[in-house]
Amino acid sequence: MFAVTDDLRPAVEPALTRGDVHRGLRSFITSSGLWGVWGQTVGIGTAVFTGYALHLGADESYIALVTSVAYLLATVQLLSPLVVQRIRRRKRFIIGTGLVEILFRTALPVVPLLFAKSLQLKALLALVALGLLCGYAISPFYNTWVANTVPEKIRARFTSRQTIVSTLVAMAAGIFVGTYIDSHSDTGKDDAFTIVFAVGAVFGWLGYLALGRAPHVSDPELQPERSGSLLEPFRDGNFRRAVMFYGIWTFALGIGSPLYSVYMLTHLGISYTEISIFNAMFMVASIAGYRFWAILVDRYGSKPVLQILMLPTTFIPVIWVLNEPGAYYLVPVALVISGILFSGILVSVTPLLSGLAPKGERRPFYLASWSATVNLLGALGPLTGSYLVLHLEDVTLVIHGFELGSLQLIFLLSAVARVPALLLLGFVSDRSTISSRHLLNHLFRGNLLSYTFNNTVFSLAGREDRRARAALALGRSGSPLAIEQLIHALADASPMVRRSAARALGETASEQATDTLIRELVNGESDIRAEAAEALGRLGHSGSIDPLINALDDHDPRVRISAIQGLREIGGPEVQELLFWYLGESYEDSALFPTLVDVLSLMGDYRIVKPTLQRLGNFRSAAVRLQLLNSICHSLGAQSEFYRLLSLEEDRRGSTIDRTLRRTSSVLTRRAALDVEVREELRDTFTRLIRAHDSANLEWMEESSRQIAGLIRDGLSTAGRQPYEVLSIYLVILALEGFINSEARLDLPEAREIFVAVALKRLGELIRSLEPAQDALNSPPDPPDAAP
Repeated sequence: MFAVTDDLRPAVEPALTRGDVHRGLRSFITSSGLWGVWGQTVGIGTAVFTGYALHLGADESYIALVTSVAYLLATVQLLSPLVVQRIRRRKRFIIGTGLVEILFRTALPVVPLLFAKSLQLKALLALVALGLLCGYAISPFYNTWVANTVPEKIRARFTSRQTIVSTLVAMAAGIFVGTYIDSHSDTGKDDAFTIVFAVGAVFGWLGYLALGRAPHVSDPELQPERSGSLLEPFRDGNFRRAVMFYGIWTFALGIGSPLYSVYMLTHLGISYTEISIFNAMFMVASIAGYRFWAILVDRYGSKPVLQILMLPTTFIPVIWVLNEPGAYYLVPVALVISGILFSGILVSVTPLLSGLAPKGERRPFYLASWSATVNLLGALGPLTGSYLVLHLEDVTLVIHGFELGSLQLIFLLSAVARVPALLLLGFVSDRSTISSRHLLNHLFRGNLLSYTFNNTVFSLAGREDRRARAALALGRSGSPLAIEQLIHALADASPMVRRSAARALGETASEQATDTLIRELVNGESDIRAEAAEALGRLGHSGSIDPLINALDDHDPRVRISAIQGLREIGGPEVQELLFWYLGESYEDSALFPTLVDVLSLMGDYRIVKPTLQRLGNFRSAAVRLQLLNSICHSLGAQSEFYRLLSLEEDRRGSTIDRTLRRTSSVLTRRAALDVEVREELRDTFTRLIRAHDSANLEWMEESSRQIAGLIRDGLSTAGRQPYEVLSIYLVILALEGFINSEARLDLPEAREIFVAVALKRLGELIRSLEPAQDALNSPPDPPDAAP
């Protein structure tokens, strides 16, 4: 159930308490679930109702006519607000009339018992019409009841949840009903239909009884003297455009929609069981669509979502016409696509209508005018379909060897008739904050599938760890649709979820996320300030720099460390100079110094080498010392070589270092940048170094490497070199000698041989880069690395 806070309660119903709203939402959803079973048994257009009508001798034209009558009778909603204007107990009127509706709609099995064969189809139509009249009479007041109870900000999500429950129940009922009817022979079909309708009646009545638990505040009396109330909605230009848009759309759908069940049963030869399975696939797709599209409608408004969905929906009939008897593989494809698209249209239209209808006593008139007009135009669709069935019965069109029958041609005409509605939608106004083009841009940025899946997990999960993982995945999806949900998650009751949401916002690259994270960072009571600082760094917006700089002096060391990491992510010369200055101020801060060194090393700052080697012995932790040495190697340009060697198993590390030393020896002893005599001495010294490594004699290794450093320093030819090139070499030599002179290294035997190997390899790379092009051409190629 949705959490309804005081600020979400509908202003139109001040008498409803929070408990009333919760109870009302539960009742509406329960009723919808029960009516889901009832709808599968008697719903016009369903396989059960269509099959029963065909069983009594109906044809395609009759099925379309019944659908048209159903639309046409909706016009009684224009009169129902006036007819029942003096009824004070409207809740009782809604439930009582609804029970009568169920009685008429499920009394269809009595038709063969009471009427002659020639009158049965007429009697069937009469019962359906009486039931529809009852349903339409109460429809405006039921819709007003729901609209006045459901908080405005969650209407789309409530519609989604209500429809999902109804769909799940209907899916299960549809499979059961289809299988049950197929289990009877043709002679036993009468009994099967009778039982199905009887069960449907029970569930329909239970739905109205459940509705009785919902609270209902008395509506204001509709003034009888306001004779123009029925026409008042049509004086609203936006309402006229909206009702015409949806009326034309409903008309276009009605041309072909009543005939799909007929097409499957009679032309494609699909069984009731198969149809129920296909419908289940449609419903599963609809459920996914309801949850996804409802979030977009609540956030961005109905119009952009409708514009996105209605264009591809126009082409769905094309998929239907490509099916043939025995080859109807595209039927489930069409139904799945329909489920995804039509669910979004349904979820979008309900909030659109709620926004068009004013609050108070005028609302029932708007709802009645909308429903009556839309259904009146919709009635013309099935009538047109019925007319086309009669006049195209013997028409066949062959295109490239593919034969199109009358029903397939009607489906294509239905698609063409949808185009005017698409054009008219552009002139309808709603509360949309962005255009459909911008919304499409949002949809296709990032991984939409990942967003949809993790959004569902986040919404449904009850465990903290699952919601936290889903929040992180939402951020990594890269979808802008996740931003608002993650911002709301910063106020989650779980600190685990809050931290994950803050980290996830760092992946969104959103200005909106930047402002929210800055507020968290400067909020002294927030427990996710450290995560907010790191996320601000990943976002990289310039507006984050000042808050992160201020956080460097925060009393919480976690926040200071995260601020340093965040500034490193933003980068830039100014940030680098600031952090180096801060390094000088933090020599005695054992918590910050390693972080600053690490950050500056990743920024390529050579200046951290000397102070880091000097302070190496101030840290007792071997892990921190190794971290500092790794940072020094980063600053020297060795990238992650130190860490890579450190992470290897001992045997593999030894063989890798041996190869590194041999290759470095080969590189240095053939470089023109060094004097010939120096290269000869280097060859002998490297031989001693490699032997020392083979015998695991760290002291001899270090002494040999010291000699190598001295030979390079004294024998390096600097003529014609750029100063920064030579200085880089001298810096590595100083770092190597500084490490060898540090007593802190003695507790790190594995680091001693690794640092020597990394430093010498870096020397070889730098000196090799000094070699003139001509010298390089005259020198033999360097030996390739041996296989690990």
